[in-house]
Amino acid sequence: MTDATVGAEGAGAGPSDPVSTFERHRSELRASRRVWNLVALGLFVIALALSINISQFFPARIATAITRFFEYFGTITPNLEWDVLFEGRDENGRAVAGSITYWYTDFWDYMTLIGETILMAITATLIGTAFAFVLSFPAAVNLAPNSTVYWISRRFLEICRGVPEILLALVFVFAIGIGPLAGVMAIAIHSAGALGKLFAEVNENASNRPVDGITAAGGTWAQKMLYGVVPQVAPNFFSYAMLRFEINVRASSIIGFVGAGGIGAELNRVISFYSDDRVMAVLILIVVMVTIIDLISERIRLGFIGRENFS
Repeated sequence: MTDATVGAEGAGAGPSDPVSTFERHRSELRASRRVWNLVALGLFVIALALSINISQFFPARIATAITRFFEYFGTITPNLEWDVLFEGRDENGRAVAGSITYWYTDFWDYMTLIGETILMAITATLIGTAFAFVLSFPAAVNLAPNSTVYWISRRFLEICRGVPEILLALVFVFAIGIGPLAGVMAIAIHSAGALGKLFAEVNENASNRPVDGITAAGGTWAQKMLYGVVPQVAPNFFSYAMLRFEINVRASSIIGFVGAGGIGAELNRVISFYSDDRVMAVLILIVVMVTIIDLISERIRLGFIGRENFS
């Protein structure tokens, strides 16, 4: 073996060898990633410890809370008597104590308020979905006309969903007055922000091929969105809108506490007046309402999207 060959082999095994350089670089990256993972884990443990300490999330405290939780439900459980459970009203029109009729004396008033709650959720969802639909296209990084429009759209959606519904309801109750309109506006604004973000992310995952074809044909930006993107994302938009409707039904039941209408206002009233059995009556109706709405919306969503897409 000549000196030139030995020199060439030595040069191939030296620092300039691509394989050695790659392995060394990979080792450095793995070491750096290991360090950052340890740092992130340490920060997480510290944050978790602080959260547990601040919230007093201790086993003894949780055990006491669970006991009191069941005690509360024991206090709001009505005193029903089996022998008069299904009794109606007497000759004077009064309900018999211990009967379901006595417990649900205001049943039809509750049903009227539940109907109001559902209508509030429907109206707010339609308004919020419409605004989210319009804003989701300029808020998608791959579809926005320019970076300025994208930034403004994103920040606007963040503001809309960043303020809780109950706080928005307080503002609108002060500006408009007590009633369902304040609740509808509050929920609609929050829905627009939440759905707008979800819609924008769906748009960002849409294929650009139809858009490129419409661009080549000389289509406008609106035509590219309407004919190139909407047909791809419509099923997901509908699915998210139905999910938001379910959320808005529950939200409509809560914001009534600040005077924004719906069954929540009645729940706040019976809690304030310590009508314990009435609290249970209203809570049961709210749970039943939400469950029925969830089941119906699921059937509608599957019917629109197609059950075969989930098999």
